[in-house]
Amino acid sequence: MAMPDRTLAEHVSAVTTPYLTVPAFILLAGLAFVTDLEEIMLYGAIAVGFTVGIPMAYAQHLTRQGRVDSIHIYDQRARLAPLALTGASSMVGLGILYLVEAPDGILRLAVLLFLMAGATLAATTVLKISGHVSSWSAGSTVAVVLHGPLALPLLLGALPIGWSRLELGRHRPVEVVVGFLYGILSAAALSLLVGIA
Repeated sequence: MAMPDRTLAEHVSAVTTPYLTVPAFILLAGLAFVTDLEEIMLYGAIAVGFTVGIPMAYAQHLTRQGRVDSIHIYDQRARLAPLALTGASSMVGLGILYLVEAPDGILRLAVLLFLMAGATLAATTVLKISGHVSSWSAGSTVAVVLHGPLALPLLLGALPIGWSRLELGRHRPVEVVVGFLYGILSAAALSLLVGIA
């Protein structure tokens, strides 16, 4: 029995939330610099904890208090504080990575994550773009930069994600397309800036 489109879209959207895809892309990117499993777990836990874990916990707190509509924070005006916290928290994570003497490539990735949080903050206060699609295309772009053309098919993952956001009525087509392009362009430019490209 086939699932109705809306139910499928809800599932696709839930499993491709930036709270899940960003950590996956962080760990994938980290593999370009570290191959030891214990190091990957240590640096990954620090990076994911401070760039995703703390901000997600804060978004859940705001949701429980009724200050935002959900952890996805659909109201564009309500995104400023959580994204600012993400930037600050990412900086703390970067400091910890520096203190534990993480490899240069990992530190550069942490700087990239901080800059991406800032770029997303700037974009979402001006534009309404799909954060789901933008995060996916940015992560895919960094994967291509670090792992080469074999990672290009990851960009195709944006198609079902974009469809789900449209199907659920969360975005208009232009917001999905702009989110896709913004993720690619900002990740490519910032990868060059921090020297991982």
